[in-house]
Amino acid sequence: MGVAEETQVARNMTFVPATEIKGSKILTVNDEELGKIKEVMIDSEWGRIAYVVFACDCFLGMRCKFFAIPWGALSASRGDYILKVDKGAFETAEGLDEDVWTLNHNDLAKVYEQYNLHPYWEI
Repeated sequence: MGVAEETQVARNMTFVPATEIKGSKILTVNDEELGKIKEVMIDSEWGRIAYVVFACDCFLGMRCKFFAIPWGALSASRGDYILKVDKGAFETAEGLDEDVWTLNHNDLAKVYEQYNLHPYWEI
């Protein structure tokens, strides 16, 4: 059995390639665009999506700010993802370093706490 160069996934399945998630918009419940998903971070030990790296304020010449968003905080909707926050929620929030997007479990636990989610590795 050979390895295909590109895997095709039927649109009606619940499996989504990470390449389709990257670049997706994150919207508020009011359909306001917050930014885009830049990276999908996989916990290789647990075999789960741990978080996505979200880029906020990357328009009109403004400096991009990057944030970790727990995968469980997002809801899929028509190819985009909904995050239940106000549009201004990230304006003063501390984000990730521009070049370092990896987190340890302690830092990620704090992110999950911000979204009132229980870390998946403690369940």
